[in-house]
Amino acid sequence: MKNEIPKEIKNELEKKGGWDKIKKELPSDDIKTTAEVMKILSDERRIKILYGLYQQKMCVCMIAELINCPYSKCSYHISKLRNAKLIKAIKKGNYIIYSLTKFGRSIVRHFNKYKPEDN
Repeated sequence: MKNEIPKEIKNELEKKGGWDKIKKELPSDDIKTTAEVMKILSDERRIKILYGLYQQKMCVCMIAELINCPYSKCSYHISKLRNAKLIKAIKKGNYIIYSLTKFGRSIVRHFNKYKPEDN
């Protein structure tokens, strides 16, 4: 490390095996996956879909009305959420019914943890 660091931090680093070990042990696959999911979640319409599906399974016409967009654009958002394994689809007759995956449900449950705290 090029810069001088506080003694308290230096002691912590020594106990943990050093700065190089800390950098090396970062979970690169987890970081990549998290970044990809965060990109998916950066769209307000997709978050609205997740909140809606948390309350109720839906067909595409319901999702399109929920986010107020044409089917083609709605299909794009659904595809992004499916690729991220946040929602799943089951064919029932002429309909495709969308619902949250276990992962999707856990994400929605954790949304409330990411609100700013009042000081």
